[in-house]
Amino acid sequence: MIKDTFFSLPRFMNLCRKEMVENWRSNVLRMVLMYGVMAVVLVWNGYTQYNYHDSVYFIRHANTDPAWGFILMAFLWFLFVFGCLSASLVMEKMKNKTSRLSTPFEKFFSRWLISTIVFLVVFLIAFKLADYTRVMVYSLIYPEVKEVILPVNLGDLVGSGKRWFLFNETYQLILVLSIYCFVQSLFVLGSSVWPKNSFLKTFVSVTIIVLIYVLMGMLTGNMLFHGNNNKDYGYIFSSFTEQQVFTLGTIAFMFFALVNWVLAFFRFKESEIIQRM
Repeated sequence: MIKDTFFSLPRFMNLCRKEMVENWRSNVLRMVLMYGVMAVVLVWNGYTQYNYHDSVYFIRHANTDPAWGFILMAFLWFLFVFGCLSASLVMEKMKNKTSRLSTPFEKFFSRWLISTIVFLVVFLIAFKLADYTRVMVYSLIYPEVKEVILPVNLGDLVGSGKRWFLFNETYQLILVLSIYCFVQSLFVLGSSVWPKNSFLKTFVSVTIIVLIYVLMGMLTGNMLFHGNNNKDYGYIFSSFTEQQVFTLGTIAFMFFALVNWVLAFFRFKESEIIQRM
């Protein structure tokens, strides 16, 4: 019998440990699959980049790997794709012996922790391993320029003065990460609504909703700005700096991500009550 009706830290830690032990085969397989996909893409990109540039380019651009531009962009795409896939598996195999010994909040929070926080750690490890695989392969193929074939520096996501920087300011990257949290939360919510085929159903639903909102936004914008001669609207929006706009966007995306996570918990709790009746 469960004495604590909401949360117990020792019981929660024991639940997380059992979840990791019982599902270690599937977790390792997913990590290997994630590493394999990224390694294939990065090695393929290395082939197109290094085969295109000759040795004169490498001499003139010392310490500048031509593959970094694609790799930094691919890092964000991989994060979104694999993060959403991980989120869509939150409610997978909830009906087991381990889950019966914990409260609904503990079950949901343990899965959320694994699919959100632990996933980021595993993703970074898999990405770095894939990148080092690219470096090892092409250092053997092009030994004369192996000093230029370097592991990507994720610090180059933000900055100025180099061609590989994706963002000029840190707040731009933070906005993108907040968008990731929001999109990931949608798939967590979708997993609680559709335990089976969650990724596909959530993707289709989100795509339809986004298209509807875009169309509604375009129609509303036309009515407000093109149908009204008042120029104060432009003044109001121009009074905000880029950093303020990005900061407001970050707060909004994180707020809605939190709302989706909370809704996913209550949806899961509701399904638990229905199943016990």
